[in-house]
Amino acid sequence: MASRLTLTPRSTEDIQILKRETIGEGWGQIERFHLKHRRFDGTWSEAIDRDLYTIGEVAAVLAYDPKQDTVLLTEQFRTCGLRYGEATWLLEIVAGLIDGDDDPEETARRETKEEAGCDVTELIHISTNYSSPGGYGERIYLYAAAVDLSEAGGFFGLAHEHEDIRAVVVPFADALAACDDGRIIDGKTLIALNWLARHKEKLARSA
Repeated sequence: MASRLTLTPRSTEDIQILKRETIGEGWGQIERFHLKHRRFDGTWSEAIDRDLYTIGEVAAVLAYDPKQDTVLLTEQFRTCGLRYGEATWLLEIVAGLIDGDDDPEETARRETKEEAGCDVTELIHISTNYSSPGGYGERIYLYAAAVDLSEAGGFFGLAHEHEDIRAVVVPFADALAACDDGRIIDGKTLIALNWLARHKEKLARSA
């Protein structure tokens, strides 16, 4: 048994892109990659096709009030459930697309103001992760921040982006319980709340 988890050393030299084409474009973009990749035994795979859907990179923030032990969550309509005949108004942490070459941290601060009316100064980086690596190119910069949530909450969103967002402040214990009972089913929010359960002291120190 290995004593420590290690990644296999890899670089783009371990991938041969034989053809890359855009096969769909709208709000996001669907690309088809015809490629080979290095196998674990050192040989090359057969040529395979993989489709990748990408809207862009995202900055997301878990706003936590250490004094009240509360978190801020947003609720809004998402199209994801339509694939399965579900009405998905999801509870999430604040998140938004990073425009062009904008800084992820500045995007995080801007989105927290736009979606929840809260000002954020210091951000703690939780992780940079891929939300669904099998076929989705979204990369998420995930943060936490100590925020005064004593007067937070309400309805927000930019009309020209068709946003209709409810911001709500709840006890952290209830938000964590919601991760287990199915009220919260958004991946980035599950990650952030479970991170906070182990790292509250980091937010308390930055408050």
